[in-house]
Amino acid sequence: MPNEFHPSPVTIFLREVALPLAGLVSLCLVNYFVFHRFFHSHYLRWYISAGPFIGLATAAFGAAWGGLDNNVGLISANPRRYIRACRLAAGLPIYVFGGVLRSKNQPRSISKRDILFGLPLIVVFLVAAFGWLLFVAPLQYFVFLICGAPSRIVLSSNYAVHARMHGRRLTYEEKTTADPKPQKGQGWDASMRDKPVSLTNAFGAITLFFIGKLLS
Repeated sequence: MPNEFHPSPVTIFLREVALPLAGLVSLCLVNYFVFHRFFHSHYLRWYISAGPFIGLATAAFGAAWGGLDNNVGLISANPRRYIRACRLAAGLPIYVFGGVLRSKNQPRSISKRDILFGLPLIVVFLVAAFGWLLFVAPLQYFVFLICGAPSRIVLSSNYAVHARMHGRRLTYEEKTTADPKPQKGQGWDASMRDKPVSLTNAFGAITLFFIGKLLS
């Protein structure tokens, strides 16, 4: 039986970390040149000042996904996994829009009014998705590398807390992730593990806000 090929630690490091990280850094440098050359602006300062709008864009992707927090690769410290998650985050809503607009998936004709108003907004969304991939995602990796630490710590633990309101009194009970979650109307899982991307996005927005204040 032939020996199975096992990549060396160096090969794994190059494939998983070094090359993807070099790609992200290269995109940041390209963006720095593009902003300086064509927009007469500073890429890093633009990113910091646009922090709230970037948060809204991430929230928009979350609305399109219906469960962006399931895409935990967005807060991964592994750059290769992060890049893959970003492609998925932008690609899924684009795929959905494409499927919705196919004639075979339209049992009823679309009104001319909806076409007039809807198609330009869909085009804007698609352009924004590609813009997010090119201009936001590369630098966001380094922001989330720091601001995603609390979420990664939470996800690495099997500790859970089930909380419940009794009138104005809050009660909670320590559990593990192996325990079933509370049924609807009987409390909730307050372990902060169900919203890792949202939590990281909140930490990132706060961090960018304070950095912006310091630089101003």
